[in-house]
Amino acid sequence: MLIEDVKKSIATAGFNEGDKMPSVRKMAVQLGLSTATVHKAYRELSDEGFIKSYQGKGCFWGGLPVTMSVSRSDTNFVVETLFAKDLESGYLNAFERIPSIKELSIRYKVSPYSVKKFLNTQVARGVLRQVGAKYYFDEERPVGFFNYIIFVHRSDENGHFKIDAERESEVFRKMSQYAANQKIAVHFVGYHEASDTLFSADGHPFIPRDDAHCLGAFLSTWLVFNPSNLFAHFAKITSPISVWWEYAPDEVPKTTQNRKKWAFFNVAFGKEAGVIAAQHLKTKNLKKVHYVSPFHRSFWSKARLEGLENSGIEVLPLVNDYLASPFDVQPEAEKEGVDSQTFLMTMMGNLLANATLDSFVCSNDWVATTLLDYYKSKGLPRPYVLGFDDTIESYKYVFDSVAFNVETMVKEALYHITSPSIYANFRRQMQTPLGKVVEKK
Repeated sequence: MLIEDVKKSIATAGFNEGDKMPSVRKMAVQLGLSTATVHKAYRELSDEGFIKSYQGKGCFWGGLPVTMSVSRSDTNFVVETLFAKDLESGYLNAFERIPSIKELSIRYKVSPYSVKKFLNTQVARGVLRQVGAKYYFDEERPVGFFNYIIFVHRSDENGHFKIDAERESEVFRKMSQYAANQKIAVHFVGYHEASDTLFSADGHPFIPRDDAHCLGAFLSTWLVFNPSNLFAHFAKITSPISVWWEYAPDEVPKTTQNRKKWAFFNVAFGKEAGVIAAQHLKTKNLKKVHYVSPFHRSFWSKARLEGLENSGIEVLPLVNDYLASPFDVQPEAEKEGVDSQTFLMTMMGNLLANATLDSFVCSNDWVATTLLDYYKSKGLPRPYVLGFDDTIESYKYVFDSVAFNVETMVKEALYHITSPSIYANFRRQMQTPLGKVVEKK
């Protein structure tokens, strides 16, 4: 078994953030491998930021649990772990001032001395810079008036962007906004996958080349079915590249393992979304729900269900794995000679015929609105519904929905481009900025 296969087996074993991992010897027995092979896999996963090895305590998936009791000598590691989580969640912003030592001391429940010691260590490493009593993330590459980044998104055969979802629009707006805040221009480039062609804004074919003024690129894989072909266009340029990754974390191409050049951001497609939903359900004392998905052939639908189940919520799935995406609905509806909403309503009716509860987590907001329409058409009492995507429809229909953290993704993607070495040393290659549930009443 190759090391990459061993790493994949470990990564897909269902470890949650902070879980203590089996010893090398125990994992070797479980996988039927030598301890030397497992030790090498652990070491590479540690180098890539997926696990943290801590002397005297063992290996942990993601990092040391905050709830674990620590000695005075361990305090710096606790601060580092919480600091990294705050950066991933968006509480810390790579382009704004770090909260004061007093604020972080209260937040992390450690002494101001411990916080100051940690921050000064990061200054010495070149991650942070200090101005008086204030701390900021450092800029590895000074940004000048003529600097720009390349933003690549799917397009038609003429290079015109195809933007069909609210999340796509939000990424465009946020990237333009935050790049402008840093006085960085954005050059938009279209990618037509069928012809494997890049187009500049004027519609002419575009070929990426190293340019002294180009800081790097931001690549969107939204509805790009073979991202490796897109990545190949940027294989020879030396500038850092941030990727909006819309696939399973373990599907990242092996050719992009250079963490200084490549950074990946999975906003919505991990188990974390299900965990966030579960935490919200617990605040409402909902311990048993249906999970409804007519798109269960997809990785993201399965991952959301897994996140719910792993968080202690009892889930009764009502799923259909015939479709993988909302974008599959229209062609199937056309085959049946009906519109998309009618087709989805029929699918939902078949799923809901087996419902025994009045609380539902829906795989996305379209499923949630269709469920509510179905209940209304049957004259049934309105159930509790939680969706994903926080679309405008969740406000029209007034139901809770998980909002994905596009804002943090954009800021972190820009920071990787402006400070690739610092980013690579401080963060793992695949980031999952955590979202939150937006409650409607």
